[in-house]
Amino acid sequence: MKKLFLIPVIALCLSACSEDLSEYYTRLEKQEAANKALQQDNAKQEQQNADLRNKNNQIRLEGEELRRRLLELEQSLVVVPEPKLFSMDFYKSENPSLVSNVKCEIIGDSIIDCWVPGITDNKELIPRFAFEGTMVLFDGIEAVSEKTKIDFKKPVVVTVLTSDKKMEYTMYVHAYTGLPLLYITTANRAAITSKVYYVKAQFKLVEDVKTRGPGDVVSASVNIRGRGNSSWELPKKAYRLKFDEKISLLGEHKDKSWVLIPNYPDKSMLRNRTACYMSSLSSLDYTPKSHFVEVILNGKYNGTYELCEKIKVSNHRVDVGDDGFLVEVDMRAVDESDARIFRTTYLENCVNIKEPEVQYGDANFNYIKNYFAQTEAALFGANFKDVNNGWQKYMDMDSFVDWYLINEISKNLDGLFYTSCFMNLKRGGKLKMGPVWDFDVAFGNISQANQTCYLPTGFYIKNVRWYSRLFQDPAFVKRVKEHFNILYNHKNEILAYINADAQYLRYAVDENEKVWGTFYHYTWSNYDIWGSYQNEVQCLKEWMNKRMEWLKTQFDAM
Repeated sequence: MKKLFLIPVIALCLSACSEDLSEYYTRLEKQEAANKALQQDNAKQEQQNADLRNKNNQIRLEGEELRRRLLELEQSLVVVPEPKLFSMDFYKSENPSLVSNVKCEIIGDSIIDCWVPGITDNKELIPRFAFEGTMVLFDGIEAVSEKTKIDFKKPVVVTVLTSDKKMEYTMYVHAYTGLPLLYITTANRAAITSKVYYVKAQFKLVEDVKTRGPGDVVSASVNIRGRGNSSWELPKKAYRLKFDEKISLLGEHKDKSWVLIPNYPDKSMLRNRTACYMSSLSSLDYTPKSHFVEVILNGKYNGTYELCEKIKVSNHRVDVGDDGFLVEVDMRAVDESDARIFRTTYLENCVNIKEPEVQYGDANFNYIKNYFAQTEAALFGANFKDVNNGWQKYMDMDSFVDWYLINEISKNLDGLFYTSCFMNLKRGGKLKMGPVWDFDVAFGNISQANQTCYLPTGFYIKNVRWYSRLFQDPAFVKRVKEHFNILYNHKNEILAYINADAQYLRYAVDENEKVWGTFYHYTWSNYDIWGSYQNEVQCLKEWMNKRMEWLKTQFDAM
């Protein structure tokens, strides 16, 4: 019995011993692995130390060789001057890729800033420089003025040396047009082919290189799709941007929705901004803000665009409250499946309810449709001039006057209540015109069958049914004359604004032209081909001046 009892006891002991040994061997293996890793780290460190010694030795030898070379050069000098850099330039004669000579700016005794016109990643250039001292090094490499080619893709340390002194500068070479750079990279670099379906993308906006403070770079995820009607059929596409969160771009109020306007039909690229500038001088509640940018789409330069606020209801855009309306007279809306439209008796085309989202026959749909019916009943009724019960009961005079003037001055084709004619209504208020939108085929830039909108003479928007009726009211005519005189008195300011924008775009237009090649060629819907960019701008200003003078004569006679 005792033997039988001892057998399980021995078995238990052996089992416990086995477990103890297993833990021991595990710890032993871990210790051996740690020792091996330490040996490898030591060997790696020894190799790094050896490499460092070799590098230091190489630097020492190079330093000795450099000093020998400096002393050799200085033997012929009576007095060795203090090292100093006087000028740094890039000349077209040594750099044929440049559009003009570039003079760099030496800031204090530490920075060299150079702005090379153009959009390019290739910054291998031959500098021309003047200095006092013995030798000039670019990132440690001896350079000869007008001879040595340097890669300036990254900042380069420029060192002016003597045998016993040195002066160091950090040199920045920026390839730029003066405009912010907007990089859009779609997921898997997918093409943007739809006006309906968004493509996910990464967005990076880099401000003008001359402002390198905090906030210069804005990065975010964005969704992008095509936009526009006839413009979507043109080679240079328009795009809509929709961010996941509200974002501020180039100092404007935060929002999720923005657009990129290509200005392809407008070779001056100034018509939209000129109209919006006039809008900012008027009493219209809101004018869309825009900024010129250079767009790099999936790594390829895509030209100069306007980055612009999208027209929508919000506190900082079309402010009509939470239950107001934004509508657009738009002849093309009948072909859009998601549009919610209605027609009136006197408007030339249908009215598309942009906001809020409605369904046919619901309360909001019926409200705005009935409001338009009441408006037209008053406008075309027998007592339409009555201040209390006529058209002024439903329509805001100042907005209808100012929207009219901006579209009449520009002779905007779309302003014939064809498309992009926005109105807004705050409940409890009156129907207002605006915001203004889409002027790339305005200011004489249109050749249309049976139209004379390319001429700076003749009334145009005044012929729209609503406006033709409004001009039968002396009160409306009086306000038109008053507000026109305000804009007329700002005529020189408007022309100066055109000049300033043209000057700002002076480098951008060359880069845009390299991609799209519109100068000296017909693009829809040009009335004429004026050739160079300077000619396009001059044509716009001359047309604008003639138009204002003709309208001045006509309104004064009313």
